[in-house]
Parts: sequence; C-alpha cells; structure tokens
Amino acid sequence: MRKTCKSIRNCPEEKELFLNKNGYEIFDCTTCGHRFHGINDSEIHLEKVYSDSYFFEGKSGYPNYLDEKEILIKHGSRYAKLMSEYIDKPGKVLDVGSAAGFILKGFENEGWACYGVEPNKTMAEYGKDEFGFDIQVGDLESYETNQKFDLITLIEVIGHFNDLDIAIQKAHSFLRPNGIILVESWNRESLIVKLIGKHWHAYCPPSVIHWFSDKTISELFDFYGFDRLNKGFPLKRIKVNHGISLVDSNTPNFFFKKRIINFLSRSFGKLKLIYPPIDVKWYVFQKRN
Repeated sequence: MRKTCKSIRNCPEEKELFLNKNGYEIFDCTTCGHRFHGINDSEIHLEKVYSDSYFFEGKSGYPNYLDEKEILIKHGSRYAKLMSEYIDKPGKVLDVGSAAGFILKGFENEGWACYGVEPNKTMAEYGKDEFGFDIQVGDLESYETNQKFDLITLIEVIGHFNDLDIAIQKAHSFLRPNGIILVESWNRESLIVKLIGKHWHAYCPPSVIHWFSDKTISELFDFYGFDRLNKGFPLKRIKVNHGISLVDSNTPNFFFKKRIINFLSRSFGKLKLIYPPIDVKWYVFQKRN
C-alpha cells in the first residue's frame, strides 16, 4: 500500500494503538502502515531529548559519545566509499544529526566538502572547533541554506524527526538534480524484533518516534519524489559500553542488576563489538527530476 496520508504528524487517517511503552503511546496508521509516536512541541522535544545527557548519560543515548570517535569516523569512510557506486565523484554532503562531526570526518577523508545540522549545541560546537565544519544548530525541519548538495545523509536520524513530512521535503529541496539520500535506520520487521517484540531497544520514545519497515520507508520516499536504488546491511561497530547501556535501559530491574552492569562496564566496556546485521539497514534513494 502506497503512502496516502497527507502528513504523518497530523495524519487524518485512522490509527490504532500498537504499544504503550513506558507511558508513551505508539500507533500504526491503518492507511499507510507507518508506526509512530506523536510529539506536540518540537522545541521542547529537541531541548529535552537531545540535551547533553543524551550524549553522556547512556539510557537510550550514549554513555560517552566522544568515545565513539574512531568507530564513527571509519563508519563515515565506509559510507563515503559506498556512495562512489552512485555518485561519480565526491561533492557536497549534508549530514543531518551530525553530532560532533565524526561521520562527516569520514566523508572528508574521502574527499567530500562537509556540512552538518545538529540540535545539540555542545556537539555542534565540538564539530566546528575540532574539524572546522559548517554545522548549524537546529533540526532539518527548520534548517535553511543556499547550498545545493550532492548527498544528504540520515544516519540513525530518520526515526527522530519531529515532522517527518517536512524533513523529507526539505531534503528534496536541498538536493541537486539526481541527488542522493543515504539512510541508515532500524528495521521493525527484522527477525529479532519479531522475537522480542515490545522489548526491542529501538522502541524508546520520546527519543525514537518513527519505526520503519522496508516497505514503509520506501513508500515514504517514493511519495516525496525519490526512487530507491539499493539497500543493505551496514558493517556497524559499537563500544561494549554502548551496548551495555542499551541493555540496561531496556531490561527490567532485578536483584544485583546494577552491580552486574557496573562489573561488565568496568571489565569490557572499552572493547569494540561488531553490531550484528539483523535490525539495522541502509537505503540509497535518488531524487526524481
């Protein structure tokens, strides 16, 4: 079924309750199948959810985002090399939700001119000071620029948009003809999600508020003038501490849980893990002219 809603945030179609997670209602649209949690005040949402605690206090965020520097730079480089299959030569890239600019640094290492937009001021300032990137503080929905980009990257960010429709329209307008959008996103229909259901760590509103399948994400971009060129599973690495934090925030409390979590963090937290290619996918979309 193709996306037929006039919007997602103000969808006039019927919706049914899929899950109540920690007091937050998650709905499925009965028309287009999109799964979402509605946010009313975008400014408060951005300020509250993507404060410094999101990047430094774990839970649904990061225990220390800056510890991921090396991993994320390499992740950006891998994606830059992947983009060479779809774009003749490096050009201008806009990384949405660029945080401290680590993904952008990977692209810069492969010859790209880098720009970013990031709601957290601390992260944006780090990217400016450390790498000299042009990173604006804010979200894609309110972002304004005279630049035209060859590539826009949405790496683990599309699930966070307050107004998904405006965000995708903005991205379309910022791209050159035949421009590319690279998306990395959770896949709500993966086998692991079907097995663990409501305990899936990506069901964590109000941080993540949109959840996609191959079908719904492709129909969304098709609706706004994009063709899907390809999809696949990323080679993704995380620090063990990050994984421990996710497990901690998505499992019930039990006797000695805090002691066990602290022991694992002290003993193994600095090690790196390959994130299994099960519930995260990448997608390449091209702007139709």
